[in-house]
Amino acid sequence: MMCLVQATGLFNHHDEPMSKRTTPVLIGDLLVKSGLVTLGQFADAMPISLKTGLPVGRVLVGSGFLTEPEFKASVTAQSLVRENLLPIDLAINSLKLAREKRLTFDEALAQLGWRSEYYETTNRLGDLLVEAGSIVREDLEEALDACFTSGLPLGRVLVLRGKVNEMLTYAALTAQVLLREGNITREQAVEGLRIVAQRKITLEESLDQQGLSCRRGHTIRLGELLMLANLVSEIDLLSAVERGMLDDQPIGQVMVRVGLITEQMLEQALLLQDHVTKAQIKPLDAAEVLTKVRKTGISIEKALAEIKQRGNTPQKASDLMEVPELLRAAGLLGHTEMIKSIDFSSITGKPVEDVLTSMHLVDVETMKAATRCCNLLKQGEISQEQCVFALQTWIGSRRSIEEILTRVGWQQRAGQP
Repeated sequence: MMCLVQATGLFNHHDEPMSKRTTPVLIGDLLVKSGLVTLGQFADAMPISLKTGLPVGRVLVGSGFLTEPEFKASVTAQSLVRENLLPIDLAINSLKLAREKRLTFDEALAQLGWRSEYYETTNRLGDLLVEAGSIVREDLEEALDACFTSGLPLGRVLVLRGKVNEMLTYAALTAQVLLREGNITREQAVEGLRIVAQRKITLEESLDQQGLSCRRGHTIRLGELLMLANLVSEIDLLSAVERGMLDDQPIGQVMVRVGLITEQMLEQALLLQDHVTKAQIKPLDAAEVLTKVRKTGISIEKALAEIKQRGNTPQKASDLMEVPELLRAAGLLGHTEMIKSIDFSSITGKPVEDVLTSMHLVDVETMKAATRCCNLLKQGEISQEQCVFALQTWIGSRRSIEEILTRVGWQQRAGQP
């Protein structure tokens, strides 16, 4: 997919403990302790913020107690402290200095002798894209401003603004890692990115054309596996990769930390990753197994057995909606409840349907109706949209699923139970 997954450990996971964890920090603490506003001014702004829904900092700006640059600086400081990129005492002192000497927040930080790895890494990524002709300097400056204000990674900001696509951003992140490891020169990185943009290929393929190679045998990396299993999106994976680079954390722990996946999901993905590395299963089959496990709560062993029994026969069942998804789509189950029930099912070996009923999240009759709908879906009798409609209609009418289908003119095979 991309050289990053071959060249580095970013998509590998070796169960190292997280070196950085998100630090809770309230913007009010920064504003009051830095002397930008008084405690009384902040207390007066809070009720207005709660009543109007405006951020308290925005209320303070509107009231004249805080300037717009000071508000943006405090938001930037909060983001950097929250991600453990800036000590809170230094953030407070920088905000003080910025007001006293009428400096920007960046200038105040520089005067206090601080240089963030976040800034340096982000700027290096942007510089690569500028040198390769993928973005202009003006676009980079605007994106950096949004990046520092919002706390979002630069790569994600550029993609969301439509300046670059996901493939090119992955390629730039890959090039950055390879440069840091000394595997390629800056000239090779820039040329590789130009080829990626022109020919719509991966950086790995681009480097191959320059006589370089970063392939590492038969494997699939964690990010690839999760994306192939439709458990994370490309844009979410992109942000996690960049955050992993900045924080020097395994990509799996980054995704758990930000809530993209659960610890149980991570363990299952790592187990399947190991199977692929040992050539016990093909990468696409591993993705199908993980999809099945995450949809139904069955064990990896059972899903693997189903794959082996199937042999080379094409299988599309993993693309179909399973009972937990149907219940969620029908508004009977929340996403968090669905994920937790699947995790519990995977851990205990208890069918997810039984988990949902025993936890009193779904009653027995509703579960029977949902199971019936899913069986008809797998038999090709109804579509996924019809499946959701049938269950929602059942909720309101409590008629049998067969009667509901007959009333709307959806026919079933004769003799079907």
